[in-house]
Amino acid sequence: MKLIAIDMDGTLVNRQLKVTKENSETIKDAVNDGHHVVIATGRSYDEAKHTLEDADLHLPLICVNGAEIRSEGWEILSSTPLTFQQYEDIKKILDEEDIYYELYTSKGTFTDNREKAYEVMKDIVLTSNPEATDDDVQKAALRRFRLGLVSVVGDFDKLLSEKGIEVYKFLAFSSDTEKLKRAFQHLKGVESLAVSASADNNLEITNSEAQKGVAVQRYAELKGISLQDTMAIGDNYNDISMLEVAGFPVAMGNAVDEVKEMAAFVTKENDESGVSFAIKKFLEQK
Repeated sequence: MKLIAIDMDGTLVNRQLKVTKENSETIKDAVNDGHHVVIATGRSYDEAKHTLEDADLHLPLICVNGAEIRSEGWEILSSTPLTFQQYEDIKKILDEEDIYYELYTSKGTFTDNREKAYEVMKDIVLTSNPEATDDDVQKAALRRFRLGLVSVVGDFDKLLSEKGIEVYKFLAFSSDTEKLKRAFQHLKGVESLAVSASADNNLEITNSEAQKGVAVQRYAELKGISLQDTMAIGDNYNDISMLEVAGFPVAMGNAVDEVKEMAAFVTKENDESGVSFAIKKFLEQK
């Protein structure tokens, strides 16, 4: 195994959205031992970068589910945006279902409703950390705005009139699962889309060429590495495409059942440094 691709939320980070010391040290050891390690996340570059910098990790990044591939120095190697027609079709479907969404673009992440963005982030924190105090939840939710990880705009269409901007992903949220199901069915009719999820209450919508599996394959080709020599570690639906292409797919102990069923190995949970456990087990078998 020459390449290790690791998801971030629910995998690399724990319920406090931090990389554990054990995970960080094991990854550094793997890199020093000659392995290529790449982070494959649904997060934007800015959101992923802050978390990795806090853990003193400087690794290549597959961002926004594969819409961006960045080098070890975090320069953009490739990008795969949605077309304007795809943007229009997605927007129409989500608006008709009255589903809130955020836009992930080449110039950052944007919302047109600060209150909803704040409530959504609180829900994300509580879902991954049900024991969190109200104060912890509020601090985590406000962090996105304080660090400039999401910006508020009055009109998405006006934003997209800016020269050179690319739309990478719609991240849609609703507590109404029927709305999400209807939207999902309609989105399946839009040409060349990939629709996945990182939780029960969201949809992640990208170009069909902007998936983690496609990006991992491209990155492996850039490095001259066979997919059979690749380990992928994930926990949710948006990780399935990379687990399908990897020679050795690993599921987290906290992964959804569909991910566990397709894995060659199930490691410990994210709160138990499951990434470190899986890599160490692999290195021992080397």
